[in-house]
Amino acid sequence: MCVTRVALIAILMAVPAYPQHRPDAPAVKAFNDRVQQYWDLHKKIEDKAPPIDKKKEPDPAAIVAHEQALANGIRASRKNAAEGDIFTPAAAKSFVAMIQQALSSGRGDAARGLVLGEGNPKNPESAAKIDLMVNGKYPAHAPLSTMPPSLLLNLPKLPEGLEYRFVGRNLILYDSKANLIVDILRNAIR
Repeated sequence: MCVTRVALIAILMAVPAYPQHRPDAPAVKAFNDRVQQYWDLHKKIEDKAPPIDKKKEPDPAAIVAHEQALANGIRASRKNAAEGDIFTPAAAKSFVAMIQQALSSGRGDAARGLVLGEGNPKNPESAAKIDLMVNGKYPAHAPLSTMPPSLLLNLPKLPEGLEYRFVGRNLILYDSKANLIVDILRNAIR
């Protein structure tokens, strides 16, 4: 058997055996569509927020004003937002499976340790208190959990400025530009 054929077989064996969790699966496609709708709204509101002059030294007051205007505009536009608007039940099922797959792989223990470790605000060593709420502000004093690359590679790609983060075993969709919790997937790590 030639080396190329052996390499191809090894690659195919490494591909997940869960076709329902592929990026083009209906639940993941719907998730991506909802993320894009949110991001389009974000960009529209950001265009109206007080600008930050990127040519000068960043002015902390201007940055805070921009972030607050952006967050307030998003909250006003999504005043009826609720858990599961983006992480729908079908998407939640896919995400739990994708996370489980990543955390049970060869590097799963190390990834689990990073996710639930000292950077996680629900770690017993963390003094930060976070009340998870859609459209809620992420507390400035709370750490942001580390997201291992092995886990991120299993999840759908997000626009720059949206992030996956864990708070305890809950996965949040976090808008870092607005410092806003966009959606919550409870008990994502089982």
